[in-house]
Amino acid sequence: MFSRITRFQVADGKESELVNAYNATLEHVKAQKGFQEAVLMIDAEGNAVSVTFWDTKENLDASGKTTPGSVIEKILPMVRPYQKAPPVSTPFSVKLRVK
Repeated sequence: MFSRITRFQVADGKESELVNAYNATLEHVKAQKGFQEAVLMIDAEGNAVSVTFWDTKENLDASGKTTPGSVIEKILPMVRPYQKAPPVSTPFSVKLRVK
């Protein structure tokens, strides 16, 4: 299993709008091959973390491409108005996960 952690800051006073926009992006993300789960967390200072889980590294990598027509190109405009700066993403190999 693989994961992408994306960090960003929520624009002032835009937390609920960001949550709604993030939820709307999931329609596109769920359609991607290998998608398993998404989590959005926001702390009291407006620091946000999105975590997505994927079945293989190939599907994780494919979902993160920024080519024309890619899922990233579709979803970034949906959440960008509610972010202070562009997000920073890091891929991970999941070594342990307990539910």
